[in-house]
Amino acid sequence: MNQKVVAFSEHTLATIEPILEGMPGGLFIYRANETEELLYTNSAVLRIFGCETEEEFRSLTGYTFKGMVHPEDLDEVEQSIQAQIANSIYDFDYVEYRIIQKDGTIRWIEDYGHFMHTELYGDIFYVFIDDSTERLKNRMNELRSAYARETQYRKAILYDAISFFEVNLTRDKFLSAYIQMPDGQLRDFFEYRRIPPFEKYSEYVQYWMKDMNSEESKEYARFIDADRLIRCYSKGELEQTYDGWMTDASGVRHLYHFAFLLGVNEYTGDVVTMAITKDMTEQVQRQNLLKSALNQAQTANIARTTFLQNMSHDIRTPINAIIGYTELARKHLSDHDRTQNYLNQIRVASEQLLMIVNESLEVTRMESGKAYLVESIGMVSDLLTELEKAVLESVEAKSIHFTIDRSQVRHNAVHMDFLRMKELLFQLLDNAVKYTEPGGNVKLTIIEKEMKLNQYAPFQFVVEDNGRGISHAFKKDLFQPFKRERNTTMSGVLGTGLGLSVVKNLVDLMEGSIEVESAEGKGSRFIVNLLLRVRSEPSQKEQESEEASRVSLKGKRILLVEDNEINCEIAQELLSDEGFVVETANDGSVAVEMVKNSAPQYYALILMDIQMPVMDGHKATKAIRSLENKELAQIPIIALSANAFAEDYKRSIEAGMDAHIPKPIKIEELQETIRTVLAHVQK
Repeated sequence: MNQKVVAFSEHTLATIEPILEGMPGGLFIYRANETEELLYTNSAVLRIFGCETEEEFRSLTGYTFKGMVHPEDLDEVEQSIQAQIANSIYDFDYVEYRIIQKDGTIRWIEDYGHFMHTELYGDIFYVFIDDSTERLKNRMNELRSAYARETQYRKAILYDAISFFEVNLTRDKFLSAYIQMPDGQLRDFFEYRRIPPFEKYSEYVQYWMKDMNSEESKEYARFIDADRLIRCYSKGELEQTYDGWMTDASGVRHLYHFAFLLGVNEYTGDVVTMAITKDMTEQVQRQNLLKSALNQAQTANIARTTFLQNMSHDIRTPINAIIGYTELARKHLSDHDRTQNYLNQIRVASEQLLMIVNESLEVTRMESGKAYLVESIGMVSDLLTELEKAVLESVEAKSIHFTIDRSQVRHNAVHMDFLRMKELLFQLLDNAVKYTEPGGNVKLTIIEKEMKLNQYAPFQFVVEDNGRGISHAFKKDLFQPFKRERNTTMSGVLGTGLGLSVVKNLVDLMEGSIEVESAEGKGSRFIVNLLLRVRSEPSQKEQESEEASRVSLKGKRILLVEDNEINCEIAQELLSDEGFVVETANDGSVAVEMVKNSAPQYYALILMDIQMPVMDGHKATKAIRSLENKELAQIPIIALSANAFAEDYKRSIEAGMDAHIPKPIKIEELQETIRTVLAHVQK
């Protein structure tokens, strides 16, 4: 302590007293011993304490420094003064404390003190004081605002976090600890967790780690060690983070993210930290889901890119054939045999192109969830006949031995979506023929097993070949859309890689299952299992099918309703060539008027397009069915439409049509349908 020896006498005091009395602030001097007796007070001190005379002030305070300070603040004030004087080279101190005025009012005082030694009075303090109540009120308001801002700041830091600590690492002391509630409110961490309110950071760490013995927990303990964090600060590593999986009290594992932001208290030089904890479990789970979705999307994108590349090649192949053979046919019109061969090739290429388009549209609809079944009573024999016709040309072209075994079928009439069943089995047969070498074998077997449910029987449809087979590696991707084991160029087999995807989707739609047995070089065996409702007695459709063969079509008058001139010309020529008498209408409303003004039996039937500009086919059919003349209202109507999905068939039937034929027209299929419809009408 720097002590000055000062001569302090009554003469000296008398000399300077007028100056001290004129000071606006309070000045007092007191002994720096246990008594703390006052030696001098100026008038401003009396005024600050609300006293008019020195006697009133002496009565109020006992004329000691202890008597001036509010009893609740005295110990803290004296400790602060002693600590500041001991550490100040100028022997100054500054304290704030309360006083009690003569009328009992409490005021706040600012105190600037200086210690010195005198010859006459020994150790003394002389002190300057001022009433700072108003200033401190303003300061408290500012602190409240700052606290509110700090609370918002902490909430901002705690956004999507579960806890927030402030720790003085140097002094091993907690400054604050909060936990964030689901409603965003901050709660005291220790109170909410019902654990002791630790003052020391090290004690909290020991408490928290006491039941954790895993290597992961030990690594976290090393991370949060105060000495390590202080060393990190000294090296300028101000942000320390740690991610780790830990198990909570209920046994659930969580992924936590811990972030320690290091800094220094500019007044004391202590290293401090803000520690934030976030639960990353849900976020990581969402990220994993997003990554999985992204991987699937990327895989699908690669598959679609491959598909488009294959599609470009596969579409251009039949188109090139159509254009090329058409040009050759034009140049050799006089050579009947060559022209006939070219036309046959054009037909084959056209059917290949149609197959590619149909497969692509079918997969797109199934992926969008818009596909559904339209079931009715169908004949197994009819289904097999249709399939045999569909594959006959490709089978003959490769000299493949194709057989159908239906010896184990007991019920011919079953409830099924005839079109989708045909598509499913055709895709399997078409694949078998494609991947079987010339002269090979392809077989379709239908097995009806013992009926387990009333009117329901398990059916197995087995398609087998002795072709190239499928590699073990490719089996997992066999039913994925746009996937092919060998592309068209490498294998020499035309296709988009959609056929088996269509098959799988149709089997799922029918709530069945499909099995595959295959080995490279040994062929493949596809087994489709379906549960179908059967009919024991001969159905009406079976009887009509037999009668249909006796219906003569030659000379039957048909009203063809078609707005497209090219389509109309093609259909008219095809029908005329088969012996039909054809009249045309270019719109549904025109067709309705022509029927209304005709005599009964004048038209044997109507072939009705669906999509037309003024009145579409469905509306026209409903209008005809509503005619007053019942004979005209019951005229057979067959839909001819480019809409070829199962639901399109259903809409046509619901509109009052008797059948639905998809475009492009196959004259054999159309003739058979006309015979069936007319046979039903005649009956």
